[in-house]
Amino acid sequence: MEAERSARADAEASAARMERLQSVTAALSRARTPDEVAEVTLGRGVSALGGARGLLLVPGAGGGMDVLPSGDGVGAAAAARLGGPGPVRDAFHSRTPMFLEDRASLAALYPGHDGLAGEAFIALPLPSQGLPLGVLYVAYDAPRAFPDAERALAVTIASQCAQALDRARLFVAERLARAEAVAAQRRLAFLDDVSALLAATLEEEEMAAGVVRLAVPALGDWACVLALRDEGLVAAARLGLESVGAPVEARARALAVERLLIAGEPPRPEPIDEFPELPAAGPAPRSAVVAALVAGGEALGILAVASADPARRYGAADRVLVGEVARRTALAIAHARLLRDARAAARAREEFLQVASHELRGPLGTLRLGVQLLLRDQRGGPATKPSEPRLRMIGRQADRLVRLADALLDVSRITAGRLVLAREEADLAALVREVAGRYTEEASDAGCALTCDAPGPVRCPFDAARIEQVLSNLVSNALKYGQGKPVHVSIAASSASARVTVADRGIGIAPADQERIFGRFERAVSGRHYSGLGLGLWIVQQIVAAHGGSIGVESTPGQGSSFTVELPLAAD
Repeated sequence: MEAERSARADAEASAARMERLQSVTAALSRARTPDEVAEVTLGRGVSALGGARGLLLVPGAGGGMDVLPSGDGVGAAAAARLGGPGPVRDAFHSRTPMFLEDRASLAALYPGHDGLAGEAFIALPLPSQGLPLGVLYVAYDAPRAFPDAERALAVTIASQCAQALDRARLFVAERLARAEAVAAQRRLAFLDDVSALLAATLEEEEMAAGVVRLAVPALGDWACVLALRDEGLVAAARLGLESVGAPVEARARALAVERLLIAGEPPRPEPIDEFPELPAAGPAPRSAVVAALVAGGEALGILAVASADPARRYGAADRVLVGEVARRTALAIAHARLLRDARAAARAREEFLQVASHELRGPLGTLRLGVQLLLRDQRGGPATKPSEPRLRMIGRQADRLVRLADALLDVSRITAGRLVLAREEADLAALVREVAGRYTEEASDAGCALTCDAPGPVRCPFDAARIEQVLSNLVSNALKYGQGKPVHVSIAASSASARVTVADRGIGIAPADQERIFGRFERAVSGRHYSGLGLGLWIVQQIVAAHGGSIGVESTPGQGSSFTVELPLAAD
């Protein structure tokens, strides 16, 4: 009878264990995330093992152990203690269950160990394909023996937990991968929209406005493009809440100065998650990204986006997307500028050809007329002498053709970097007097009183032929635009430089044109009323710069102009 009762008790205990195991297994089969697996294991699993409490620990960063479910602050504190020498670490590394029937057994193996409260403990590795996924640690409130059947149940529950945890991780990974694939498709579609927008216009302002329109709300609640101009960063386009954008723009400008707008390869987009100065009213920025607009090693500006959503932080994928938008925008702006410059160069070339044709036809026509008149005089008889005024006119037109040809040759030399100077120390004042004297007759024809104030020697190193070219151009211009009013040429010397000034009281130059006139093919007046190729002042500036000097102009429209050339007294 005793044997029969014992057999019946064993059968009932076995059936109870099987029922508990089935309950745990069924619950684990429904768990879809690691946290749900942990909740089932620490609830039904620990209860099935008769434990009072438990922890599910998985490998964490830095070699420590993390606790599941995530967010369990009490468990996390215990995990920090259990990660050191003790039954949890040994069970994990040896992949062998640890059964400690009382606290004395724990103290004998691990003196001073402080883990979960309790009197008996088990540490069960969670095996998956030969590798442990973590450890199930269970504590009991009283000493407890662990017969073979109980040990087998514990090992089986740990195995079921490991399988469920493995499935949950695969499920989460698949879900994340699917979400990332959808997000990647959205990012690609967004980039396609950006490219289409940038390809549809050649105007920088329209590009900037279009990019921020696409960025809000796709990338955030506010977006801005700041263009780098001569005066600094200028807002090309903004869109979104001002309370969100103002703090971000302030930080973006500071970042641009510190490290974003540096010539060379564009830096990585900068995340901003801290804002010292927040608006007193309205939504505030929570996260932002700033990316540089750099193309061909040239900094063009910055792109900034920001979000007011407290739950949003711009991650690595977001920063890559903003960086790609910035890269495409910078390339589009650079290409638009190249095309604009090419068109401007083409227009300048066409205008130059028209002006050059006009300039060449003028002296050629005059020469032709002079020759025809001389031939007519010659047919009048052998005693007829050539007219001196006609010969002088022919000579002046021939000189004008030579100057035009020399100007074209100088453009070629300067552009190719082949402008060679033959500098020798000489008296610059003497050259000034010589050039001024040479233009006496032309000044008389123009009705201008030409005076020269160049007393005493001013010795400095210069290329006489080139500086003569500079002075001739300035004096010729003064007579051309002087409107029959006086022209004065002077020279003065300081301790370090010589200053030659050519002043007239003619039509003057508008302030907006005073810098532009030194450009190639640039003119401040209509070619219909004044001859010239628009090359003279550009060649003058290049020659003066090659001497280490400078040229400037002071002018008031209707009151005349004063050009000053400054040359160093000593060679560099």
